[in-house]
Amino acid sequence: MYEQVLKDIGLTPNESKIYKSLLELKRASIWSISKHAEIHRRNTYDAIQRLIHKGLAFQVLPKKILTYAPVHPDKLREILDERVQNLENALPGLIKKYKNVVTSQSVYVYKGIGGLKNYIALELSVGKPIYGLGSKGSWFDPRIKNFVRHAVKKYSLLRLKNKIIYDASIKEFPEITRAVGGEYKFLPKELSTESSIDIFGNYVAIYSGINPKGLSDDITIFVLKDKTLAQDYIKWWNFIWNTLPTKKRP
Repeated sequence: MYEQVLKDIGLTPNESKIYKSLLELKRASIWSISKHAEIHRRNTYDAIQRLIHKGLAFQVLPKKILTYAPVHPDKLREILDERVQNLENALPGLIKKYKNVVTSQSVYVYKGIGGLKNYIALELSVGKPIYGLGSKGSWFDPRIKNFVRHAVKKYSLLRLKNKIIYDASIKEFPEITRAVGGEYKFLPKELSTESSIDIFGNYVAIYSGINPKGLSDDITIFVLKDKTLAQDYIKWWNFIWNTLPTKKRP
């Protein structure tokens, strides 16, 4: 667990193992650290030097045998804050470059859990109401619970009036319709699928590999940016919406 957290903030696998070993050993020689972390001595020495450079370890003097000790873990927060600040400083320039390459017609393919997160970020950046067809509530997969919690808050601030035509299976999960909000209807049971469509702004997104409150590891989202295409999909969406019965309020 700890090693993964350390890797997530930028430490290499060897650096993560060695820093964790230093915390457990308190003070130790290269040989002892190498044995404890189960890393070759040469690689241990190289990683120790990098940890010293990053301010996470220091050499203890004077000693006949060189020994090393860890810096307080609060230093990790400082490293993370510095990375965040560097990103904040770089973002304006990166966003400017991104806007320069965006065209009026584009096709994107997002895959996996990370791809879904990127897709949700795209929806938020566009900031337009979402018209869903065959929606499954896949946002509520427990693996992206925290990410979705923040996304839902951002959607609330945008005050978007989403209109969703859910898959019939979502009738069993009223917590999904409550969380998403907006107007909604349900497709008939015989039209249940493992796919769905979102239309927002000038975008049309087609999902595959989704189930109620769950995601396949190989979920794929095809996103097409085309104003005319989006307008045509909205016409078809409106036809389906108007043919479905109005949801009865409890």
